[in-house]
Amino acid sequence: MGMDDEKLRRNNIENFEKAGPTQLTWSYSQRRERRNERQFSGHVRFLHGAQAERLCGELADVLGELLEWAAKQQRADHLAEDGTAK
Repeated sequence: MGMDDEKLRRNNIENFEKAGPTQLTWSYSQRRERRNERQFSGHVRFLHGAQAERLCGELADVLGELLEWAAKQQRADHLAEDGTAK
């Protein structure tokens, strides 16, 4: 385990202890080649009923838009590689 991994593990443990035993936490560490790594974390909150359904619909809409954007980016990248981009 490298020094960065150890630091992330300690941070995760500290965040978990602050959240308390009944509140779940999550974390994600994004390693990048040319820049500092990014770390994201948060607390899990469970929803039920109408609020959960509304949020699920909003999330589905956002994910759909993100997938459309990613497909456009990928097409543009392929066109640029082929030399046909304008």
